[in-house]
Amino acid sequence: MTTLTTSQHQSDIRSLHFQLQQLQQDNARLRLINQFAIDLHELTGMDQILTYTAKHVVAGLGFVDCAIFILADDQQSLIRKAATGTRDLPSHLGIAELKIGDGLVGYAASVKASVLVSDTRNDPHYLADLVPSLSELVVPILDGDELLGVIDCEHSHTHYFTLEHQQILEVVASILASKLRKSEIVDRLESSVSKLKYAERLQKALYEIASFSCFANDFSNLYKRMHQIVNSLIYAPNFFIALYDEETELLQFPYFADTEDDLHPDQVFGKDLLERSLTGYVFRTNKPLLILGNQLAGFEQEYKVNSYGSKPQAWLGVPFQSSETVRGVVVVQSYVANIQYTERDLELMIFVSQHISNALERVFSEKRLQYQALHDALTSLPNRGLLMDRIAQAFRRMQRFPANHLAVMYLDLDRFKTVNDTLGHQVGDDFLIQVGRVLKTCMRQSDTLARLGGDEFAVVLEDVAGLNDVIEVAQRIIQALQQPLLVGGHLLLTSCSIGIALASSEDQLQSADELIRRADIAMYQAKQDGRAVYRIYSADMQAQESQEFRLGLEIKAALAQQHFVLHYQPIVSLETDDTLGFEALIRWTHQTQGVIAPDQFIPFAEKNGLIGLIDHYVLRHGIEQIRLWMQDYAAAFYVSVNVSGLAFSEPDFATAVIQKLAEADVPARYLAIEITERALIENIEQARLCLKQLRQHGVRVLLDDFGTGYSSLSYLNEFKLDVLKIDRSFIANMKPSIQDNPVVNTVIALAKTLNLKVVAEGVETSLQRQLLKELGCDAGQGYWFAKALPAIDAIKWLR
Repeated sequence: MTTLTTSQHQSDIRSLHFQLQQLQQDNARLRLINQFAIDLHELTGMDQILTYTAKHVVAGLGFVDCAIFILADDQQSLIRKAATGTRDLPSHLGIAELKIGDGLVGYAASVKASVLVSDTRNDPHYLADLVPSLSELVVPILDGDELLGVIDCEHSHTHYFTLEHQQILEVVASILASKLRKSEIVDRLESSVSKLKYAERLQKALYEIASFSCFANDFSNLYKRMHQIVNSLIYAPNFFIALYDEETELLQFPYFADTEDDLHPDQVFGKDLLERSLTGYVFRTNKPLLILGNQLAGFEQEYKVNSYGSKPQAWLGVPFQSSETVRGVVVVQSYVANIQYTERDLELMIFVSQHISNALERVFSEKRLQYQALHDALTSLPNRGLLMDRIAQAFRRMQRFPANHLAVMYLDLDRFKTVNDTLGHQVGDDFLIQVGRVLKTCMRQSDTLARLGGDEFAVVLEDVAGLNDVIEVAQRIIQALQQPLLVGGHLLLTSCSIGIALASSEDQLQSADELIRRADIAMYQAKQDGRAVYRIYSADMQAQESQEFRLGLEIKAALAQQHFVLHYQPIVSLETDDTLGFEALIRWTHQTQGVIAPDQFIPFAEKNGLIGLIDHYVLRHGIEQIRLWMQDYAAAFYVSVNVSGLAFSEPDFATAVIQKLAEADVPARYLAIEITERALIENIEQARLCLKQLRQHGVRVLLDDFGTGYSSLSYLNEFKLDVLKIDRSFIANMKPSIQDNPVVNTVIALAKTLNLKVVAEGVETSLQRQLLKELGCDAGQGYWFAKALPAIDAIKWLR
């Protein structure tokens, strides 16, 4: 009995001891789990949480190793994120990633349940890692039914892991799942806050970039500020801008900031650098380029390019277009291996490049507009505005250096209108461009050549010692323009008349307008003296100009007061001696100077644009005279009125003539218009239209002074005319024998072929009259018949 009692007592003691041991183990597990939960609460960030968990499991449970796999974004694979013990390996060693369903880890993830394998040799799902194991415990990390990851523990002995281990690990996984979910929520919140802060900084920075680029004129400051703003948003201590000018084929780096290398903004590189550099690759492709460090070597080898200077670990370049010829690239690069660029950085750099482009384009546009405002559109030479500015600057410089002189040469091309009208405006434009190039070769680099419009040029010669230097330049120009120019397949000859005006500190002349005016006066003198010559302005020319100015005022007054009168020279049929009509010739009886011959005021009127007023005056009075004569003389006759090229080129000239006839109630057959060849080709298209309108209404058109102008058969054939008038110079030189007058004979024969009537001007002898009649000339006018008669005498002649 005693023995039995003792045995029972000992059994109870052992039971109590076991229970105590169990309670101690349970308490230790609870402390382990409690401490684990407390420690996790203090941790932030997934990497920190997972690393602590892996180490805590190994340390607390006495495992050899532990690895934690997290479900990837694709929901199809697991990625090793933390490990300790034998599983603590670099990402490229061991099993770092596996598909759902692969191995015991993948299997536990697929079934979302714990897997305890006592002997892996008997399990078909087992997948050996770098160090094989004989037992394995895998517990999924679940948030409800959602898989977040897997905890995987291995051991080299069989039957190492127990259900107790599994239970503890499942509690750890549950706590870990809760912490990961909370951490994820916190991360999202922090990310949202971070994104909001970044967005706020980005918006502020982008606004500053946009605002700054709109008003910046100092490019170096613009580039620097752009760099500062970009560097506040991304890693950008290394920032540069490259510009390539396609016209000059030069590459330069106006802004270059780099922690490893240095480059001066004035240094330029040839086009060949674009063929073998990363920057050149962006220029060639015109596309952004983002290269990370591990991609660089392969990219350089594939595309045969190099990153010049120190090797970057990341390179980001974005192209932009700044004008029609200038293109650019903005680049950031990193020399730090763990600092790489992202697509978000690329978007920022694209925005920056666009605003750099806008700023450059705005300045380029301003410069283009300024250039266009100061230069001739055709020749790209300075225009009158820039010429005036250069002369004003030269005057100021002459004040500082009074020993030097300033000269202006005014140039007018001779016979340019012939080129323009016979070969077309395109050839005429190309001709002017080539003339400009020739003129540039005749002067110094510091001199200014300007085109003033049409065929007029001007040259400003600064800091000349005296008149001889200017004359030397003028002679070079005259000689250079004697050489024929090949333009559009045509060899063209030209010359120029040059007027020279000189200014010195002694004559007190400070007006650019006055200096140009003097050169202009001298140029007109050169034209009057035979062309292809130069003339130097003098006070006598000034007096002549004043006289011409007064003459212009008097002509306008005489037109207004109707002091001009018309005389009428008969045009007589050589066959019947009947009067066919009259040529109206203007006469001017001056109140103080008496009769002024037409050759004294007509050239002046043509030169100064007054001839159009005279044309319309003669036309109006001629039509009125026809109206009066029609009442007293029933036979058919006509009055021809001379019209200049200026009036004939007026778009509404034909309409004005027809209207005047209608207002006077005069039939169009009574009026004839006399026009010279030169006037016809001054504006060919307008002349063709005007002739057509006049002849359709019955107005005759006479070609005056034939033989003294271009005498082109093509014009005679192209323009529909009624009468050809042979110039008096051919009639005056007629020989007694018919066969000795080939020119007159040919002109008459030509006119007959073209169905034109022929009138000979300047018939003064009976022999001339007889020869012309025998040659087939239709009519004549000249002193043999009658001089130009006042209207009162002309009506008597008509009767």
